[in-house]
Amino acid sequence: MNPTTSPKGHRTTILTLAAIAAMGSMAIHMLVPALPLIAADFAIGEARAQQVVSAYLAGLAGGQLVAGPLVDRLGRRPVMLAGLALYILGAAASALAALPEWLLLARLLQAAGGACGVVTARVMVGDVFGPARAAGVQATLMTIVLISPAIAPVIGGTIADLAGWRAVFGLLTIAGMVALIAAWQRLPETGAGKRRGKEARSLLGDYAQLARNRAFVLTTITLSAASSGLYMFLGAAPFLLVHRYGLSSGEAGLALLVIAAASIAGTRLVVPVERRFSALILGTASSATGGLIALLLALAGVEGVVPLIAPITLLGFGAGLAGPVAFNAVAFAEPGLAATATSLAGALQMVASGSAMTLLGLLAPLDPLRVACALMASTGIALACAVGAIAAKRLN
Repeated sequence: MNPTTSPKGHRTTILTLAAIAAMGSMAIHMLVPALPLIAADFAIGEARAQQVVSAYLAGLAGGQLVAGPLVDRLGRRPVMLAGLALYILGAAASALAALPEWLLLARLLQAAGGACGVVTARVMVGDVFGPARAAGVQATLMTIVLISPAIAPVIGGTIADLAGWRAVFGLLTIAGMVALIAAWQRLPETGAGKRRGKEARSLLGDYAQLARNRAFVLTTITLSAASSGLYMFLGAAPFLLVHRYGLSSGEAGLALLVIAAASIAGTRLVVPVERRFSALILGTASSATGGLIALLLALAGVEGVVPLIAPITLLGFGAGLAGPVAFNAVAFAEPGLAATATSLAGALQMVASGSAMTLLGLLAPLDPLRVACALMASTGIALACAVGAIAAKRLN
């Protein structure tokens, strides 16, 4: 019996895939509380320090565009193992970077490796569990994945306070090694024979086919806009919490933990919500409500840690509720294009998020009103496109 098909094998597969998928987000969330320390160490401004995150998002985007076709043609396992090796090299190089430019290059390498893990994890869920169960399993996978980012800001902030920001990359290097060993020992190839005869079709032809799929396009825009809002906040929040409200890096990490916990809560409601309503629409509506509340509080001049964080818990909850359903819809949008569709949607999501963070950074010094305006715009777009995606799916 294939070890991935037994109940115990399913649990092992989900846990291992979740750990590997979490590597990508850990490299963001664990570092976020340390951004002010990086800015101080290299004597750079807020906008340049935020590039440590936006460059990583750009690397995730480009890496997914390459990883998706490779996963379909070479198989899931070799791409995953190679990606984890790149992740380890990038994390180690980041810890040793002597200049901010070197740090950005190392982050791109780390992100390329993380992209391979993200793509293979999502596609292997479809391989093992099939369309009928994939949405629920994606939600379970996302729940487990979010546990790591939930505690990552706390761990990263504490380590940065005690040993400096370079120690954070040291821990990421060790985590990557553990993930590589686990993948080598526990994950067999799941995609053999899935795409026979597909190699003859051009990648541009695949992209063109997806571009003509209205449901795929609108769902991808929904993912991109929702993700942009969350990442803009994650990039701005440490500076507001530390510089404006006087928290330490560790305390800022604890504040961000609340948002991650809300995301986890959202993932646990995906299956029951989908039985009665659209989790995609409800999730994006929750995010838009959070953005609106944040804007109203900022306009009223209500400031502080709680007024800053509380509305964003609705964004986190909405992301957890809508994310699994959106990625499941993307993966099964076009038969035979699961990896390519997933990688393209993920790449566009990361490009949008990184670009949004960069644009927001140009508005520095940031304040709650500027951040809230950006959040309201991104979450409003996400909600409108989610409604359109559901309508397009029903027409098909």
